[in-house]
Amino acid sequence: MRCMPLFPIVVSLVSWTCTGSPPRFVEESAPTLMLGEFVDDYGTQYTIQADQWIQHPNARYHLRAWHARDQFVVAQNDSGNPSEGGLWTRIDWIVFEDPGEYEWAFCYAAYQAQTREDALTVAPTQRDTPRTGCNGFPFSRMKHMAPPDP
Repeated sequence: MRCMPLFPIVVSLVSWTCTGSPPRFVEESAPTLMLGEFVDDYGTQYTIQADQWIQHPNARYHLRAWHARDQFVVAQNDSGNPSEGGLWTRIDWIVFEDPGEYEWAFCYAAYQAQTREDALTVAPTQRDTPRTGCNGFPFSRMKHMAPPDP
């Protein structure tokens, strides 16, 4: 019989018990290009941090697994979201070669997956056609918000 060390499991459980939240499953680091305050080409504002994605005014996603090489992140929808609370989302993105005003774009490839695994296995978007590649719709183009005037 092969035994597995219990130390990593115990540390994870202690962390969960002490913090009151489940352990995060971050596969890779968040790309720095995607962190900060943004506005999309529809005027919607976003705050993106390594562990959360907020689509203002009231949609929050808890980022659980960054897959930077494959350009997607898996998130669990906040239970307080106006819709799809507690379900799972996959956010695909593309970075523009010649950015201009907008540096990158994203697509909610899935936003109501029942499990993390369902979100992971959703078919990738068509990044080569960003005007229609987001399930028939355009990707949302993102630019950093200007800092407030002093």
